[in-house]
Amino acid sequence: MARKRRRGTTPSLPPEICAQICEELSRKDLVTLCRTSRLFGDQAQRIIYRVVDLRWSTPGALLSWCLAVTRHPQLAQRVHSLFMHLPVDLSFSSDVAKIARALAKCLNLKELSIHRDNSDPFGFHYDCSIQGWIVTKCRFRLTKFSTSYFRIPFLSQFWTPQSEQLRVLSLPHCTEKFPIFEDQLPHLIALEVGNTRALPADRELQRIQLHGGTSLPELSGLGAYAASLATFNLLRGNVKPDISTLQILDALAQWVPDILHLALIETDAWTTEQNLFSEGCPIGALAKFTRLETLSLYSQRITAFDDPALTEPYQLNDPVCLQAFGEAMLKMCPTLRRVVVGARTDTPTGHHEWSPRPGVDAAVRRELVCTLTHTGAGAAGGETEVQFGTRFDFDAVSMFWKD
Repeated sequence: MARKRRRGTTPSLPPEICAQICEELSRKDLVTLCRTSRLFGDQAQRIIYRVVDLRWSTPGALLSWCLAVTRHPQLAQRVHSLFMHLPVDLSFSSDVAKIARALAKCLNLKELSIHRDNSDPFGFHYDCSIQGWIVTKCRFRLTKFSTSYFRIPFLSQFWTPQSEQLRVLSLPHCTEKFPIFEDQLPHLIALEVGNTRALPADRELQRIQLHGGTSLPELSGLGAYAASLATFNLLRGNVKPDISTLQILDALAQWVPDILHLALIETDAWTTEQNLFSEGCPIGALAKFTRLETLSLYSQRITAFDDPALTEPYQLNDPVCLQAFGEAMLKMCPTLRRVVVGARTDTPTGHHEWSPRPGVDAAVRRELVCTLTHTGAGAAGGETEVQFGTRFDFDAVSMFWKD
């Protein structure tokens, strides 16, 4: 009597279990599952396309992605966050239509970042593109938008349809009057612009990020937001000794003493050994903040902070000094829960530089970072966890983009 052959059965799991398993896997493993597993493929695909980072992609990789989501709309609809760097000459290329079609397919997009790539090291072509139509005609409704690629006047038709949900806006090179009407973007709570002159009046902003050089008198403009402001980041380029960290902290303590999160960051600059310098210790100014919870400082040109009460300065390239500096700040401001101090520790070349590409230029710049996290009531009680690193990740410590 012949035996009956048992049919193979495909094991099944609830989608919730598959999703939980996929959340714990690396991107490489998720890609493998997409190709080999029907059971996990859908959930793996959802995670892979949820956040798409094309900032350091080659032009070929960028266009390949655009083609994929244009041909397969179900992939485009999975995209919630998209980060792109576009070349300066894209306006004169037929590729712009391919990018526009891909963006139009991303109906569920919530976070969009489009910036100029680094092909122009001198930064002459920020806010250069007149092709604003590639986003103004899209049907997605964003909660976060960041760009230094488009000329702002060519986005005039973009703001009204985005007024439903947009809460976080970054226009880092906007230095003139805020380009958006009062009845547009009513839910805006976080804004990045080039200086205080570009900040809008009569908006209760909770987070402000200034990108560029700012004088001490200009900081007084923050006083208009003192009642609502919780987060302030100052990203400074070409830092010089004439405006010290101590002076900035004193000014902020005067105008916005109740902020919760503060970051002072030296951005990329023309740095040589000749323009490195030390500063007076800024720790004393922290006592003037009433509710400060997180503080982040990152230095490229400042090499040390001189404290007259100590025999030796806080050398920022010394792990022991860096930790002592952080501990002193925690002690001075009892409300602080986290301090992140970072410094560039290699010898500057004098070449114009920009943020290193992950995994590509990371070895070019050497950095030292100390993170101190305090738990408990006040500086005297509780415990402080200390962690050292070799890469300052501003996106990870900044409270500007966090929901």
